Amino acid sequence: MVKLNRTTEYGLIALRHMHQKRNRQDVSVTSAREVADRYQLPFEITAKTLQRLKDTGIILSEQGARGGYQLNAGIETFSFGRFMELMEGPQAIVACAAPVQASNPSCGCEYQKLCGMQDIMGGINERVRSFLAEIPLMELMAETQPVAIASGITVGRETLGDSSHEISNLS
Repeated sequence: MVKLNRTTEYGLIALRHMHQKRNRQDVSVTSAREVADRYQLPFEITAKTLQRLKDTGIILSEQGARGGYQLNAGIETFSFGRFMELMEGPQAIVACAAPVQASNPSCGCEYQKLCGMQDIMGGINERVRSFLAEIPLMELMAETQPVAIASGITVGRETLGDSSHEISNLS
């Protein structure tokens, strides 16, 4: 159901890398080349992703020959849902449920006049957005498995704990 684009995936990889460096008391800045080489990612996309993270305020940059990026001290306040919206824009399970479209009676769907599902899809969309907003971004940076997995959420058909919740296609 939720599918991250490559930029968002690379952003999570870069943030986790910076967080792990910080946990090791490594105060050096992180370069796009460092992240790209370490995780075998395309350099140009990694560089653009780090620039996007800087533009959103999630990371800070230092200019110069020894410049690079480091985590913003306020990253602890970010949720995964907010991160996704900053990286990819407003999320929706269908076009007519997008926050921007919900206030627009003409979402461009050819079936809109006969469908009658806009309110239902909007409600489901809001529940998914609320769920993602409850996941602290820092939880995804941890060295151990995220609480969602540890608490037993089902991913696909594989149960990871005791819970009967289901999330599909998180990767």
